[in-house]
Amino acid sequence: MTTARDNYPEYFAEKLWEWLPAHYRDLDQSEGGGALRAFIESLADQAALLKRSQDRLWDDAFVELASDWAVPYIAQLVGTRLVSAQNPRARRADVAKTIYYRRRAGTLSVLEQLIADIAGWQGTVIEEMGRLARMRHGLDGTALQGRLTGTPEGGLADLRSSRSALLGGGPFDEFNYTPDMRRPNGETGRRGIAKLSFHLYRLGVVEFRGVQPRRMKRLAGAFQGFTFDPSGRDLALFSPGDATRTGGEGGTIREWSLPLPISCSLLGDARYRMDQRVRAWIMDESRQGAPIPSRDQRLAVANDLRRLEGELFADAASLRRLLTGLPSAPILTQESLFAGLLLHGLVEECGSAALLPDETGDTTMGAASLGLSFTSVERPPMIPRHRSCSANLDDWSDAPPAGVEWVVQPEKGRFLVNRGGNSFASLRVRYHQVVPASVGAGALGREPDDSAPSLLWNSGAFGDGTPADGAVLIQDSASYVNPPDQPALVRCQVRAAEGERPYLRLNNFWRLGAGTNNAELTLDGLWIGTRSVPRSVVLQGMGTDANFERATLRYCTLDPGGIDANGGTLPAVTLVIDCFVEELLIENSILAGIRLQGSDAAVSRLIVRDSIIHSRTPGSVAIDLATTHLCIQRSTLLAPSLSETAINVERIHAEDTLVAGLVHASDSQNGCFRFCARPAGSTVPHPYRSQLLGDGGGLFASRRFGDPHYLRLSDTAPVGISRGASNGSEMGAFCRENEPARLDSLQTKIREFTPFGRLPNLIREN
Repeated sequence: MTTARDNYPEYFAEKLWEWLPAHYRDLDQSEGGGALRAFIESLADQAALLKRSQDRLWDDAFVELASDWAVPYIAQLVGTRLVSAQNPRARRADVAKTIYYRRRAGTLSVLEQLIADIAGWQGTVIEEMGRLARMRHGLDGTALQGRLTGTPEGGLADLRSSRSALLGGGPFDEFNYTPDMRRPNGETGRRGIAKLSFHLYRLGVVEFRGVQPRRMKRLAGAFQGFTFDPSGRDLALFSPGDATRTGGEGGTIREWSLPLPISCSLLGDARYRMDQRVRAWIMDESRQGAPIPSRDQRLAVANDLRRLEGELFADAASLRRLLTGLPSAPILTQESLFAGLLLHGLVEECGSAALLPDETGDTTMGAASLGLSFTSVERPPMIPRHRSCSANLDDWSDAPPAGVEWVVQPEKGRFLVNRGGNSFASLRVRYHQVVPASVGAGALGREPDDSAPSLLWNSGAFGDGTPADGAVLIQDSASYVNPPDQPALVRCQVRAAEGERPYLRLNNFWRLGAGTNNAELTLDGLWIGTRSVPRSVVLQGMGTDANFERATLRYCTLDPGGIDANGGTLPAVTLVIDCFVEELLIENSILAGIRLQGSDAAVSRLIVRDSIIHSRTPGSVAIDLATTHLCIQRSTLLAPSLSETAINVERIHAEDTLVAGLVHASDSQNGCFRFCARPAGSTVPHPYRSQLLGDGGGLFASRRFGDPHYLRLSDTAPVGISRGASNGSEMGAFCRENEPARLDSLQTKIREFTPFGRLPNLIREN
């Protein structure tokens, strides 16, 4: 809970202290050891609580401002049936919108609104009745047709459309189905007259700007192959979605309106109309582009384009073919003029217009999903959409079409680019990616640090290096190679700016040494990786009296390793302790492992919260600190296999933690292991309401770092783990997401506002 900055405790403590006779105050200081003062301060704390409650009496009358304890009292005034107290956000939204929901009960608008208000996710609701294949009759009227395939309602699908096949089963499906009489349960029993499908998109999408991509393929000619990911991994690019869209009131839902992985077909969906806007551009004498010498020629070209009024062209090739049959074809098919037709004739209702930027870097529908630019001044701010296309780059061999400067494969996050006369170091990309909740570098909801830095790192340069006593602020998301060592730390902080995720690549070990016996170090918001050879972040001391009083890693990712886009190995980056550390704090971070090095190395106390420690190398241990007291909460730890050791410590206090590996605590009489899971054969103290893991198969949706579902529990995970935490949520690093409570709350409200006789079906899309 955040501490109020009203100074009430200090004020009341001094006030009460002054009321005491001076004789007793002197005795307390000389003989009492401050016991009386401590008692007065405890009374002052309670007085501060009462004062704050009095100050908030007026606010507590309004649901938007009320404290959590006051929300149920307001709910009684409007007769709301409250959801679980584990979901306070849903409680507040439910009370605030009770009248709104009841006035519109039974409509798709309210049902879609419930997804955002109660669960905090994005989603859409589909009436399955409209997707049933059937014979139509005269009272049906004109059948609506699918936007992509032209498939009529209830009719046969055009199986030649590959994109329509990719959308099958989702909210944008254009196929029609026979009825399924089973009761709906996720993917089974979905089709029927009375069934409503709630498509839920649970994972959060984060935008990364100014990222320096990694070159993965050297090609002959001007084009070179890159990955969006600075480490060189394949990753799926996502559309940003529209979190502000209200249910059913924002118009027709399109693919780019939801946080979906972008497909090649969606990114390449470019449709054109030669309407009044294009003709006005042709007639504009001040326009940029290839000139048309005379006004008569401009009139002739505009008249030819008027013949195409109302026609919708599915792609640029279709438009070019038709233009070649017009009298003005020699002018219209010039590359520079044709590029202008593509620029001004693109319709808003297509994937290219919604996801790719124009010259300014934005789209007509808001911020673009992805973009590419150079930091040099020779190029425009962003490569525009009419100079971009999508393609399959599995072997990096697709030849770009004429006039194209940027080719993207969004399913794997690869691209080819013509860099022109610009350097590779000046290349920057922008994209959206799913991140594992509030864990790791670039996490959702990272708390900003507003303290003033003493040094700045920017554009891959380290400035004056790592300070011994001071704070470094990394101002962008560029790649930094070999951050400077600092052997004599006193109090040092290296943090990324809010909204940035810099990538620090180690060609050597990053050595951070204590220069005093109570040094402090904080790493915040950093992604640290390496190539080819394993490297480590090493905490060490200059001498026998040099140690760390506290070392903290917040929202950091020490790369757990994997495979890059060319099949090469990405080694893990471990945290190595080569000195004495009084307290090591790991919060909201992803690590590959923690181990000791040297005979004098030790960690007195290790605290791990809301983090992932994933050891992939056979024989390695995630936490190998034999003399350490470990306090771990809401975390996920993985060994290379369930039969290998994941934790080796002296004493352990664990809560809401999932350990996919053996746990060995040498002190089995002290500590606890409550609401946790571990394999059989582990040595843990006083297990309470804990689970034993089976063979571990199917426990996680993905074990590959970089996947959207990295270490998320799969839908087949045992209920004792998926709902086994102390708050009824899942065990592990995503416990605080409280997904089970949010899902239960949503189901409760759906049953309340769904029309009688309808069967709701919740489908978890991502």
